[in-house]
Amino acid sequence: MAEAVTLVCDVCGRPDAQSVTFRVNGRNLVKDFCSRHISELVKGARAPRRGRKPGSSTKKAPARKATARKATARKATTPKKPIRKKSVARKRVPKT
Repeated sequence: MAEAVTLVCDVCGRPDAQSVTFRVNGRNLVKDFCSRHISELVKGARAPRRGRKPGSSTKKAPARKATARKATARKATTPKKPIRKKSVARKRVPKT
């Protein structure tokens, strides 16, 4: 005996719904929407953009005083030592 699963809109209860996954406050959530409610959801949506977090670009750094800087001596960098491979322990055989 076969069973049929029908998705129903979580808002209005109409059949023929689609599942939508979204993330809020670090939690993944899933809701089922009919075509009417999906269009309402997509209407105000936008694509995510890469870049700075909101508000971080509006802060200005404090003004610095013009002062003479001393030339600092840099440490000479030493070349890196080659990595030694660990040798495999060999079994000693007693002499007969």
